[in-house]
Parts: sequence; structure tokens; C-alpha cells
Amino acid sequence: MEVKQIGMYLIIAGAVILALKFINAIISFILSDFLLGLGTLLLLAGAAMLAMKFIKENRDDAKDEPFRGIDQ
Repeated sequence: MEVKQIGMYLIIAGAVILALKFINAIISFILSDFLLGLGTLLLLAGAAMLAMKFIKENRDDAKDEPFRGIDQ
């Protein structure tokens, strides 16, 4: 391995470690307070439900669309 390649791997590993530590700090802060945790849980649940509704609507709309002017 070249020194340049080893340096890139070390930079990537350091960035991953910092990102994981940062994410861990945010999650532990949110879960330390009941209302913050509940609010986050409700926010994620609402976002997931909204995303599933959009996906279902796109699938249903795709069935009704013509394919290059020819109805399916």
C-alpha cells in the first residue's frame, strides 16, 4: 500500500468514528428527556406514514398511466 492510500483510509476511519460519536451524543441527549424522546418518536412515525402514503399513491398512479400512448 502506498502512503497516500493509507492516509485516505485513516481519514475515512477518523471521520466515521467522529460521525458515530456525534450521532451517539444526539441520540443519548434526545432519549435522556421523556418529552424529547416522545416528540422524536412521533415525528419519525408521522414521516414514515406520510412516506408510505406517497409511495402507495405513486404506485396506484403508475397503473393508470398510459405507456407511450398505449393504455395498459
